[in-house]
Amino acid sequence: KKRRREEQRQKDKLKIRKLALKPRSYWIKQAQQAVNAFIRERDRDLPCISCGTLTSAQWDAGHYRTTAAAPQLRFDERNIHKQCVVCNQHKSGNLVPYRVMLIERIGIAAVDEIESDHKRHRWTTEECKAIKAEYQQKLKDLRDSRSEAA
Repeated sequence: KKRRREEQRQKDKLKIRKLALKPRSYWIKQAQQAVNAFIRERDRDLPCISCGTLTSAQWDAGHYRTTAAAPQLRFDERNIHKQCVVCNQHKSGNLVPYRVMLIERIGIAAVDEIESDHKRHRWTTEECKAIKAEYQQKLKDLRDSRSEAA
């Protein structure tokens, strides 16, 4: 039993050391997955923001301003909405109808703010870890509140 406990301790230490070696891009991806899962759950009952379809083989969390064009808005909930895979991936976001619906959902002032936000931000590993934890908790709380309401 002692040997098994010691082996487990060594495994745990190794796991922690391996996580510390992960690059910033890994943590950005982890945070993005957590945010996207929350967005898909938040907008679960809403249609695709671009085309309005309620049926899709797969749903994406589509960014109005892309993560390449505006990395500072990568995790901004106002910039991300449920989108069908056709609009998001095959029609490059289908941005004209996206903008029309976005104005309807969040208002012209917020859309203008998103469009005029040009300040650059380089996400740190610590920020990404915090964002991942925050959105995992938000997703859990949202699912809990929905299950209580049902």
